[in-house]
Order: sequence, then C-alpha cells, then structure tokens
Amino acid sequence: MGRRLMALLVMFAAVGLGAGPRTWTTEKWFDKPKTPRIANYRIEAALDFEHKVLQGRETLSWRNTGTAPTQELPLHLYLNAFKGPLSLFMKESGGRLRRDQQELASDPGSWGYCRLISVQMDGKDLDGHDGEDETVRWLKLPRMVAPGETVHLDITWENRYPKVFARSGWSENFLMSGQWFPKVGVYQGDRWNCHAYHANTEFFADFGVYDVALSLPNALGLAHTGTQTNFVTEIELDPKRPLNVIWRLHAEDVHDFAWAVMPQESWRKPAMYEYRGVQVFYYINGTNRGNFARQRRAVENALRWSEEWYFKYPYPTLTVIDTPKDAHGADGVEYPTLITSSSVAFDPFLFRYEPERVAVHEFGHQFFYGMLASNEFEEPWLDEGITSWFTHKALERSYHALLGGRRFQIGTDFQEWAGYWMLPSADPMTRFGFKTINDFSYYVSAYDKPTLVLNQLEAMLGRPVMEDVLRAYAQEMAFKHPTRLDFKRIAERVSGRDLSAFWRDFVEGTDVLDYAIRGVKSQETTQGGWLFSDKAPVFAAPQPATPGRVGSITLERKGGIRVPITLWVRLENREEQRLVWDGQDRWITYEFDSPVAAAVLDPDGNYPMLKDRLHASYNPKPVRRGFHYWAQMVCGAVAGWLQGCGIG
Repeated sequence: MGRRLMALLVMFAAVGLGAGPRTWTTEKWFDKPKTPRIANYRIEAALDFEHKVLQGRETLSWRNTGTAPTQELPLHLYLNAFKGPLSLFMKESGGRLRRDQQELASDPGSWGYCRLISVQMDGKDLDGHDGEDETVRWLKLPRMVAPGETVHLDITWENRYPKVFARSGWSENFLMSGQWFPKVGVYQGDRWNCHAYHANTEFFADFGVYDVALSLPNALGLAHTGTQTNFVTEIELDPKRPLNVIWRLHAEDVHDFAWAVMPQESWRKPAMYEYRGVQVFYYINGTNRGNFARQRRAVENALRWSEEWYFKYPYPTLTVIDTPKDAHGADGVEYPTLITSSSVAFDPFLFRYEPERVAVHEFGHQFFYGMLASNEFEEPWLDEGITSWFTHKALERSYHALLGGRRFQIGTDFQEWAGYWMLPSADPMTRFGFKTINDFSYYVSAYDKPTLVLNQLEAMLGRPVMEDVLRAYAQEMAFKHPTRLDFKRIAERVSGRDLSAFWRDFVEGTDVLDYAIRGVKSQETTQGGWLFSDKAPVFAAPQPATPGRVGSITLERKGGIRVPITLWVRLENREEQRLVWDGQDRWITYEFDSPVAAAVLDPDGNYPMLKDRLHASYNPKPVRRGFHYWAQMVCGAVAGWLQGCGIG
C-alpha cells in the first residue's frame, strides 16, 4: 500500500512534467530513403520499473535481399547473455567488462534475460532452436522466402534487465535499455551472419525504420534514439496502466534503437541546443553540471569536424546521456542518434578524457558504426579503430593535447600508442573480435593499433590525400556494410598507389616496425710498420695518417617489418649525409672519413609507428640523469599542472 501511495504522489507531482514537448515531431525524416530499409520494426512495450521487467510485442518486416531463398531466420536475444554463467558472454568475460564487473552473482537481480513467448508468421506459430547459446534463436519458417520477398513476423517477448555492468541494465534509479528487443540477423548472399553475443564484440544489423511505443511510469524521464512524435499538445495516458504514459518514438535509416530512463527533473526537461541544424539533447547528471559546457563544446566540435571531413550528420536529433557513476557499465556506448558520455564533477587540471575524449569518440561512432555499418563481430577495427583515429584527430585539432601546457603535454593518441606497444604482436587487425588471444589483445587490435596504422598511412600518403581517402570512404560506404577490402580499394583508387605491401605489413601482419642504432665507433687512422722496397724491409713507427680519425655506425632491424629507412648523420668535420637503408638484412654498418657527431633514424618522421625513438638517435654526449635533469622534469610537470588550472 505504501508503494502505491508513493507512486501516486510521484505521478501527481510529475503531471505536466513527465515529458516536455520536443521540437521534432515529424513522423517522416527523409523525403527519399537513404537505405534499402531491409529490417523494419513496429514495437509496443511496457516497463515495470520497480521490478525491471518489460513486456513487449513487435512486428518485424524483413525483406530477403540475398541471392538465395531461405527457410530459416535467426533472432538476436542479446539479454540472454546475462541469463546465467554458462552463456558465452559470461564465460568469456568472467562477469567483467571495461573496468566494471557483475555484483552479487547470488542475487537474482544481478541477472536478466530475453524470453520469447510467441513468434508467428502467416498466422502460424514458429518452432526453432538455439544457436551457439541462447543469445541467438534460429526460427524455422513455414515456407521458403524468395529473394526480393518481404515477410512479417509477430513476436511477443519479456525482458528482465540485469544489474548493469555491460551496456544494458539498471543501477539504483537508472535503467539503460540496449539490445532489448528480438533483432533479426543479416542475410548476405546465401548465408546468415548472426553471431552469438560475445564479450569482445558488439553488433551487426540491417538498416530500417523504427516506430516504438513505450509505456512508462509517468515520473520517469526518457532519453531515446530517434524523435518523439506525441505529447505535442497533451500527455498520452496509457488506458491499461493508470500510472503510465505512452511515448511514441520514430527513427529512420538506423540499424538499432536504444533508450534509458531516470526519475530526474533534468531528464524530464533535458537541455536542448541546436548546432548545425541538429537538435542535441543533453541529459545531465546534476553533480557534473559545472562541467556541462565542456561536454557541449566537445560534442559540437565532433559535429563540426565530422561534417567538414566526411559529410553532414543527416539525422535531425542527437541524444547525449551523462550516465551516473553507479552505472559505469553503461557509459561510453553508442547507438544510432544516442550516446552515453559521462562528465566529471571536479577537474581543475582539465584532463580531457572525460568528458571530451569520451564524447568525441562516442559521437564518432555515429559515422563509423552508425552510418557505415561494418561487421563489428568480424572486423571491429573498421568501427572502433577508425573512430579512435577520428577522436585523436578531432581532439588534436580542437585542444592540441589531452593534458598540457607550455612545458608538459600528453598527446591525443597517447593511450593508443601506449596500449599498442604493450602488446604489439599478439593478433592482427583482421582477427575476429571474439577470437583474440585475450581481452587486452582485443583492445589493441580493435582500438590502438588501427589508430597508429592510420597515422602511418597518413604519413605515407600525406595529409591532403589521407583526408580525401577518408572522405571518399565515408561518402561511398554510408548506409552500407563496408569491409576492409572496401577501405583498401577506395584508398588505392584515391591515392593512386598500390597498398598491398602496406596492407600485408600493418593490417594483416603482426610484425613491428623497430629499427635502432646499435652502435657508433670511432678510431684513429695510422700508417707505418714494416715497409717493403727494392732493398731490405724497413720498419717505420706507426703514426697518424690522413684522414685522421674515422667513424662508423651500425644499424639494426629488430622488428619483422622491412621498409627502407633514412639515416641522417653529421660528422665531426661538419659534413652531413643522408643514407637510405633497404632494411632487408638484420644489420648494416656504414663507415665515414670522420667520426659521427650525431645521427637520427627517420629524421623526417615518415614512420610514426617506429617503436623506439630513443634508440633511433645518437649523441656522443648523452643527457645526464643528474640533479638538473630531474629538477627540470619535476618543474616542467608541476608547471603543466598549474597551467592546466589556469595558473601561470
């Protein structure tokens, strides 16, 4: 009785505030579809927020765009990853993902599921079987579906949301609903591509139109994919549930749909700012309000650079959720027109990780995942890797560094550089995301290495050509399912260069680019000893001879990648030379008529992926690690922190 009374009080307090009207209310976004709209969903669902249970039914309209008929259809039931400890997701993750972990495995509230109640086609109930685990259900259709034919499935299901530690679930008074509805796989050619939900992969789906009606308790504020189409003049009450209101939502030419709820005033009336024709809704965590301007600036920077570099963000709206700290597992995730990006309450040093880096990265996924819908199961680097590179470039253009001042800086690709060189050779970038040797190798091959590889490609092609490559790739493959072969094909066409060797070494290979100066020697040139002539041998005492002292330098290829590399040397006689070593052998020695005064490998910076710059240079007077050195390091670091605070 007490709970019902409290619910009534909350409802009356929230009447008229349950959902502020959105400016965008159109039920049609585009005059002409941007995609084939293969998979379309009409969903009705009701949330029991107290018990974290959702009842839903959907009509799935699916068209066979393959080359062969099919009599089976797979449905992703993602939430079954949290049904129990035997799912592939739980076995692979061990209940941990991205610095978060499952709490209290003995508590049923920590677990969740997606239970199919019925599936019908042409009025007939469909049977089926599980795939690799219960996250995929393979349905047997009552008849063959020919290429070009469209079928309609009526699906009823029930969700129980888990305690969030991986994208979807609840924490305290917050609920993130991702991967929440039965979702069809992708039919390509004559086969289905529908992997189980693994720990180290994400998603792959076809584009379509979504019309979603959510019945929610009136006190909840809703953040969602797409635009709201009701509440224009009045709140729409749910006639079946007196304490609920119905939200009607619409999205076009997207391949997923997500939403989140909280009973907060800032969620019932989110902040909205229009930028470059896009209405951006910010769901602000109250404790972080002081840094909201930073989050907004980061999102607008991402909108700006993506438009100038690729093409204009085409959707009318974007939702940005500042997730609560107790829901860290739902932070830093992306869905079409919706991202989660936490901010910070106090950051006097302006370390641009939260919110800047997270916000820019998650927005980048609107392009590389959202509109260029690559297969994240099989080629995660096309999504995470290119997005990480976009993040690095956008932050560099906007802020120059993650942290720094005049004497101290942390570069915008520092995390990727450090991650890659901690484990550079375990897996190639072409490895399926769920088949890497371990979790860390997944992040290296999907996030870190691709960022450095794209830096390397830019150094090889030049910035203007690289910008043309990415622009052509984004525009040509927008609203399609690109593969790495598409990227290679477009890059070769735009640059006019054969990238086979680059692709072999950096994308498909696991060797590293590691050249070093192994040693530098100098010695006196002398002459003398026993001299022969027409007479008896004569001994002359050894003495200095022209050219006097000579020098040599030995280079070593420590990694497996063989590329020609430039050596710059300055001799003690002030002569400078530039030599090119083909790198085919493991080492080479160059000799000079004067001792080496200084030397640098790759002086022009043609190889950003060169491992060890310290041992790729030489100075006969090494830096002393004495008091003055360490004092300068400490003072520089302190000065950098103070400048970050705005002092000095």
